[in-house]
Amino acid sequence: MCSGKKKLLTIVVVFVACFSSVTQGAVSHRPIDWKGKYRSTGMKDIKVTVAAMNSILIDPNENLKKVEKAAKQAHRDGARILLLPECMLSGHGGHRKSMEKNSEPVPEGPMSRAVLEMSKKYNLCICVGINERASGVIYNSIMVADKGRFCGVQRKINLSSDERRFFADGNTVMVFDIGDIRFGITICYDSNFPEIALIHKLHDVDLILSAHASRTGIWPEPLTAEFCAEKIENEWKKCEKLYRGTAYFYNVYILSTNAVGSATEGIEGVVSNHAGTVFGVDPHGDVILRTSAKDQIIEEIRTVELKAAKRKFNHHPTRNRDWMKVKTLLNKHLTEAGY
Repeated sequence: MCSGKKKLLTIVVVFVACFSSVTQGAVSHRPIDWKGKYRSTGMKDIKVTVAAMNSILIDPNENLKKVEKAAKQAHRDGARILLLPECMLSGHGGHRKSMEKNSEPVPEGPMSRAVLEMSKKYNLCICVGINERASGVIYNSIMVADKGRFCGVQRKINLSSDERRFFADGNTVMVFDIGDIRFGITICYDSNFPEIALIHKLHDVDLILSAHASRTGIWPEPLTAEFCAEKIENEWKKCEKLYRGTAYFYNVYILSTNAVGSATEGIEGVVSNHAGTVFGVDPHGDVILRTSAKDQIIEEIRTVELKAAKRKFNHHPTRNRDWMKVKTLLNKHLTEAGY
């Protein structure tokens, strides 16, 4: 073969190999390092429904009805994913008897099976909080069910306040790939730990779903508009502080929801009040979803569209990040600090 033909063949082989590696990376959602830059992960434009709902400890069946109400709305809105609050199915509050009674194995338990059926019926990926019973302990978990298929659970890693009295702590950050999008889940207090977001970034997720049942202390009777407005403002301001920078630094969408109202109606001596609100930011750190609640603690079911183009190639904060250097620095300084 003449030298010209050999060169041409070599060029073709190299081109095919390069093209194959790029397309394979997009399909598998694995980041491709190309001159210090990252390719798109393969995300598609999708809609996500974020539901801030009330759930109670005394009747999980009522909580299940709320989940179906949100699922119906998500289906009508053409959503791909439905996000519900922390402990939505079980209720969230410091009452050991209820917390234990409302726990179940996942996905074998009756509430879990009902959610799987709903996800199939409404053609949704449902992410919902549940008290997961496993290996003799209870976890504060988010169950993920996609179109009738059980995808796994994310367990809360950093437990807050009195939660250690009721829950075991998780030790894994999960990644969920449903084809249209790749996402991770952060449960309430875990949002305060930036290393969790870093792990999500290392998983190259497009979206972080953050589920809360953030308690706000004792409420007056009756509730005043001024009191409600203060609690609502505190919640969305907290979300802005936590999520805008994280979304920008790690080139991800973040959507957040919080439980609404009291979870302890009908139970003496226990208070567990939640201010509700929904929130969302895009990979530029811009707010794309803010609660409609002003001076009343209300349930909300809101649907927002996520554009794949916002997760663009060569996003500024991730453009020149050298992950091997990050790893080396972390190892060095954790060792120096005695960890």
